[in-house]
Amino acid sequence: MDITPGHWIFAGLFLLSFIGILTWSFMKDKKINSRQFGNVGLVALIIGGSIIMLIIIKFALRNINH
Repeated sequence: MDITPGHWIFAGLFLLSFIGILTWSFMKDKKINSRQFGNVGLVALIIGGSIIMLIIIKFALRNINH
């Protein structure tokens, strides 16, 4: 199946509307989310840092063996 310009237009409009609806929903529930998920930024930072550390250790160990 060929992807026509109409498909790309639909995909772009869908993406814009999806992001808009997500933003609107988030703004609507901002008070509730901040009360229930107050430390989510800290948890995300710890998980992200752990993943980065694992990647650094992986590459460091790979270079030691060569």
